[in-house]
Amino acid sequence: MADNKLNNTQINSTEVWVNKADVSQTKIVHGQLDSTQLQDGQAILQLNSFGFSANNITYAVTGDKMGYWGFFPADEQWGIVPVWGFGTVIASKHPKAQVGEVVYGYFPMGTHLVINVDKANEISFFDNHPQRVSSSPVYDNYLRCAQDAAYQQDSEAWLLNYRPLFMTSFVLDDFVGEHIDEKVTTVLLTSASSKTAYGCAHLLMKHKAQRGGHYRVVGLTSAANKTLTESFSCYDEVLEYTDIDQINQEGESWVLDFAGNKQLLLDLQDLLGDKLSREVFIGATDVKSQTNKPKGKLHGELFFAPHQVKKRTEEWTREGFNERYAQAWNSFSHNMQGKISVVEYKGAQAIADLYQIGLAGALNNEEINVLTF
Repeated sequence: MADNKLNNTQINSTEVWVNKADVSQTKIVHGQLDSTQLQDGQAILQLNSFGFSANNITYAVTGDKMGYWGFFPADEQWGIVPVWGFGTVIASKHPKAQVGEVVYGYFPMGTHLVINVDKANEISFFDNHPQRVSSSPVYDNYLRCAQDAAYQQDSEAWLLNYRPLFMTSFVLDDFVGEHIDEKVTTVLLTSASSKTAYGCAHLLMKHKAQRGGHYRVVGLTSAANKTLTESFSCYDEVLEYTDIDQINQEGESWVLDFAGNKQLLLDLQDLLGDKLSREVFIGATDVKSQTNKPKGKLHGELFFAPHQVKKRTEEWTREGFNERYAQAWNSFSHNMQGKISVVEYKGAQAIADLYQIGLAGALNNEEINVLTF
């Protein structure tokens, strides 16, 4: 068994914990790892950098409902928000996880992660740690950057922030294309300034003609984000939430909901009535609205991206899926060049502070965030 160790076996670790019952409460927790205590088949990953967006807030807000607290358990009261990042293998007792190699995957909001290496091949390996309660293998896979065709060191900031979100955009667009029909003339996207929403909107626009679609892609957003959202050139039209009465109701409509604002959804149901043919719930970027649950029943369905990933991977093969994804990503990233700036945050307190900004719905949508401990 390979035994790759650090010279210094004592490793100081830091994590940001979130109160599962009140996600506005955080605390910074320090600890230690001992690389000599690794079991055969285990490795320690050190988180180098990670992205942060409204997607991570959704992980916290829906942590119990969607199982996000299960990936990196802290204790009964506290959880650790998952993030997508780059990490380095710094200690290993598995022959196919070599010290020094860099991987991309799902990490806790902390400096280190102990994994049980499983299903290792040239491209990636998985974590099957018994304490990790996963909802999908998509989240357990660590891609080797040296073998990842999408990886470029000078584009790490883009990959950190857009790759996990755009994967949802990609398979959601595919889901729409699979089920939409010629009766639908409007596809509405709430929280239209969020990355997952405008990534999906870009693809809906791009694929409209080849689908023979007659729909218009309409973004709904706040007054403060309207001009910015229009500048992305991903929508046929962008409306403020207060102007939903301007929605064209001649044909049927779909609603793709990224905000999770129940009152807005109820208003859309009332407005569109029988013309609302499908309502799909994807995220919950509007955190403040989560405390306001008005009476009324929503008639939609939950979209879970890994299910669509699994389906298409089986139908297209992994290589076919990756090829289609790469084509979509190249189109989207080309469209967004020059429209977004990169901002860096360093240290546990800066990370906790940015989390609070995200929780308040005040992240700057003209920026992508790169965080390091």
